[in-house]
Amino acid sequence: MNRSSLALLILLFACTVTCGQSITRLNKSPNLTAGNEAREERVLAARVLSLLKRLDNDVIIYRSLGDFEAEGRLARVSFEAFANNLQAVNSESESMLSRMPQSRLKTEIRNALDSYRDGTFWWEKIHQSRVVHVSALTSFENTRTTSDMAFLTTVPYTVAIHWRQAGKYLKRAEEMMNGTRN
Repeated sequence: MNRSSLALLILLFACTVTCGQSITRLNKSPNLTAGNEAREERVLAARVLSLLKRLDNDVIIYRSLGDFEAEGRLARVSFEAFANNLQAVNSESESMLSRMPQSRLKTEIRNALDSYRDGTFWWEKIHQSRVVHVSALTSFENTRTTSDMAFLTTVPYTVAIHWRQAGKYLKRAEEMMNGTRN
């Protein structure tokens, strides 16, 4: 009888210890998961920021309106090269952004990417391809009104503004990554 009581006592003790350990693990797992999520977010954000830096290196961000009017260039590369680079960066970064949790960092990164997209959209409006397609040999220039022509003269400024905004969003995201900005 003494042996069976001792065996029962050991069994109960083992069950209690095992149950206590599993409860402790359950209590610790959210902290571990939160730490892993934060680490994964920083890794994904760093990758997307490096992709956006490729775009940032392609464009010219002017400090003032006078600087832009003096030079007038929108980018260091051709429109086709930038559009292809944007498409590659966009496809790579969208998959990473979808895995990141919603945060201010993700918002800043997404705003930078959107600004590059918007700038490219407007740049395409004024881009004149060096290749002439036969279907484009219509009298399209004659159908533009003076207001259309005036509008088209403002488009380069719009593109430059989008590049500048993208640079600001990118800088904020980098500051968040470095911990110098909340």
